[in-house]
Amino acid sequence: MTLHYNLKELFLFCFALMLWHILFSGTLLFALGFTLVIMVYQGAKKCLSYADGAFVGAFLLNLWYVLGSWGNVRQYDYFNFFMHADYFVAHQFFLYHPVDYLQSVYFQPPLWGFICGLVTKLAMILGKTKEFGFDFVRFISLFAISGIGIIFWRLLGKFDFKLIYKIWGFVLFLFLPINGIMANLVNNDTMVYFLMTAIIYMAVCWYEDSSWRHTFIISGLFFMAAMVKFSGLMVAPFVGILGLFKLVEQKNKLSLRLWGQFLVIGLGAITGFAWGLMLLYHHLPLTPPPLNNDFQNMEGYGLIERMFFVGKMMLPFADLRAGGIEPNVWLTLVKTSLFGEWTWGSLFSGYVLYGIGIVLAVLCLWSFFYLTKYKLGENYALNVAIVALVFAVLIAWINFWIVYPFFCSSEYRYVVILQPVAVLWLINYLNHKKLPKFMCYTLAGLVVLMIIARFTLYLYTI
Repeated sequence: MTLHYNLKELFLFCFALMLWHILFSGTLLFALGFTLVIMVYQGAKKCLSYADGAFVGAFLLNLWYVLGSWGNVRQYDYFNFFMHADYFVAHQFFLYHPVDYLQSVYFQPPLWGFICGLVTKLAMILGKTKEFGFDFVRFISLFAISGIGIIFWRLLGKFDFKLIYKIWGFVLFLFLPINGIMANLVNNDTMVYFLMTAIIYMAVCWYEDSSWRHTFIISGLFFMAAMVKFSGLMVAPFVGILGLFKLVEQKNKLSLRLWGQFLVIGLGAITGFAWGLMLLYHHLPLTPPPLNNDFQNMEGYGLIERMFFVGKMMLPFADLRAGGIEPNVWLTLVKTSLFGEWTWGSLFSGYVLYGIGIVLAVLCLWSFFYLTKYKLGENYALNVAIVALVFAVLIAWINFWIVYPFFCSSEYRYVVILQPVAVLWLINYLNHKKLPKFMCYTLAGLVVLMIIARFTLYLYTI
């Protein structure tokens, strides 16, 4: 089964939608009509697949949420990233005294601010104000979150999974609620998630063929990821483990080709991080200064409470400004992956989605331990690489919410790169287990119920 969409076509479509939304109205109807024509054409050519239908459905659902919301509501770090875009627009896209400017906001690498500035400037040329023009950055995030779906399908193609589990896992991954939330972000979390997922996929390709093409792509992706957000380097342990296995398998341990590829990949990561050295030298803040941030201050909770407090476990939403803040960091991961940090309009659907989220979290946690038993591929290289990635991401996340004790530091977006590999190892677990039919039907029903609950949340909220 084939997914007949690629990243180039997706980017052009999202760009066209952005222009349409700037100039006209009825963007969702335009997108619906266009995709319907494409699918009818595919059907006539007999090249329409379940994967195509699932991808289009998930894309339209995410687009609906983007069009029904604004960038400055239900949004993370809106002001900070608007200021970065404004800096590039104001200075004609040159870095002019960035240290002086960035004293007023917590710093980020410049690439995302540059991209946001380009989108903002284009919208201004087409007649929008700077503030309103910045809102169209969300179409870049929509491309990124949708592009991750394409990359994930290609990643699934690397493994000999039964088609039923491959389709089930792909649909599950596409319709997870966090995708709609991240499609609507104006900050750099979605783009760095896209780049990290691409690095994982390319690293798997490189492990298979050791080609220089994949080597240079990985190096470039590392550079771009680090220039969007430094956390993009969290996938380095994954790539490193695959490189270590490649070295062990190599008969000639002093192979100039292999060590040259290691050097090229390493240079991409190092040069990407180089921007931060200057900013660190000037003592610019890595995290937001805790100004006007008391509503999410977690300093009153001790470490034990943050790990094991269950007093608000029965509340599905973590609504910061309404006082429903969730102290437990593990429950925070579940809640913010489903709803972000706000209350939605349908409480019943919220509870349904919350229950499904907990079930999926338990399934993924349970199947994680079977990475020691069920191989991903011909050997255990990918299993070990995934375990290394999990610990690297969790250690960075735990360190962040301890050092910076605010609710925002413990949210799911900081560990979201674990989502594609978690679904991957869950599919691998199901593929090795011979489940009875009623269990297969239950899993399918769970995904259908998740999609309905998510649709209802949108219907009553946006």
